[in-house]
Amino acid sequence: MKQPTTDIAILGAGMAGASLVHMLTPAMQAGARVTLLDGQPLTWHGDISQRPPSFDGRATALSYGSQQLLQQLGLWSATLDERACAIEHIQVSDQGRLGQAHLHASEQDVEALGYVVENAVLGEALLQPLAGITALDVRAPTRVTKVTMNAAGALLQLDDEQTLQTRLLVVADGGRSALASQLGITQQRKSYHSVALVTQVECDRPHQHWAYERFSSAGPIAFLPLSEQQFAIVWTLAEDQAAGVMALSEAQFLQRLQAQIGWRLGRLTKLGERQTYPLALVTASEQVRRSLVLLGNAAHSLHPVAGQGFNLALRDTAALAEQINLACVRGDNPGELSYLQAYCLQQQTDQRNTITASDWLPGLFGSDSSVLMGLRDAGLLAMSAAPTARRLFARHAMGLGQPATHLMGEQ
Repeated sequence: MKQPTTDIAILGAGMAGASLVHMLTPAMQAGARVTLLDGQPLTWHGDISQRPPSFDGRATALSYGSQQLLQQLGLWSATLDERACAIEHIQVSDQGRLGQAHLHASEQDVEALGYVVENAVLGEALLQPLAGITALDVRAPTRVTKVTMNAAGALLQLDDEQTLQTRLLVVADGGRSALASQLGITQQRKSYHSVALVTQVECDRPHQHWAYERFSSAGPIAFLPLSEQQFAIVWTLAEDQAAGVMALSEAQFLQRLQAQIGWRLGRLTKLGERQTYPLALVTASEQVRRSLVLLGNAAHSLHPVAGQGFNLALRDTAALAEQINLACVRGDNPGELSYLQAYCLQQQTDQRNTITASDWLPGLFGSDSSVLMGLRDAGLLAMSAAPTARRLFARHAMGLGQPATHLMGEQ
C-alpha cells in the first residue's frame, strides 16, 4: 500500500491550530492538502468533558486587531457577534495609589477596544466550519506518538499504528509539547510562583462595557465584561495564597474580591465555578527547522496580565500562513526553510516586545518599592493626561502596532 501523505500537518486543533487551517485557503486552492490532528474529538455537544482543552470554561479577551482578522476570515459569525461582549472602556489602576488611566474606544475611532468571548463559543466558531473544507483531512481523536524528520519532511507515527508523511509539520499542541521535547527542542521555563484564578461574577448593575485592570501587591486582577451584568475574572495569586482563597465560601470569596476592586462595579452578587492554573513564562529554544514549526503555546506561553497570549499567537499564525500560502502559490515546498525563517524574522520584534511587556508588568506593579510605586503613579497619570500616549498604548493593546499580514499569498 502507498504510504498516506499530506502537504501540511497541523498537530493540535486548539485556538492556534484551528485558526491556521482557516488562513490556509490560498494554499489549499493552489492544491495543497492539509491534515489536522488532535487527541480529542472536535465536537462535544454540550458535554464539557469532551471539549478540547483550549475551549474550556474560561474566557478570552480578543484584541480589536484579532477580531478584525477573524472577521476577514469569515469567522466572526452571528454566534460570535451575539455572544462576544465589546470592551468600550478600560480602566487601569494601582490599588491604594493616585495613578490610573482610562482608555475609550471612541477616542481611538473604533467601535470597541476588544471583545471578550467564552472559549467554548470561540471553539464553535473555529471548529464547526472545518467540515466544509474539502482539502482538509481531520483526524480526531488521533494521537501522534512519534515524529521522525526525513528528507521529505516529517514522518508521523499515529496511535492507530498508521503513519503519515508530511512536507511541513506545525506543532501546536500546547505549552508542554511532548513531540517538541522528543525532537530535542527545549523549553526555557520561568515560574512566577503564582497561579491564575479564573471565575465569573455577577453584579447588581450593568457593566456598560467597562473592563478593569487592577494592580496590587497581592497580584493583578482583571474584570472583563461578559453578559450585561457579568464579568470574567482573572486573578493572579501567589502560590501560597491560592489554596486559602479557593477554600473560601462564596460569600467570603465575593467579600475578598469586593475589597480588591472596590465599589466602582457595584455589589458583587453571584460567583461562578473557580479554577486555578499555574503561571510561567515558557519559550521554546527553537521555533522553526526545515519542515517544522512550533506555534501557539508550544512556541511561547505568557503571563495573562495583559491578555496578549492568544492575540500574539493569532498574529504569529497569520504571519506563518502568509509564508505558507506564498510558497504553495509559487509551487514551492511549504516546509522550505527560507519561508519559515522569513516568518520568524517578520514576527521577532512583535514576539520580543509582547513577551517582554507581559513578563515585566507583574513585577513592576506588584512591587512595594517606593521608587517603583512613584514611577507607576507617574506613568499612569502621564497616560491619563496625554492623548498621544494613550493612543500609542491603546494601539498596542488593540494589536495594531505591527505591520499587517497578507493571507492571500501576495508576492
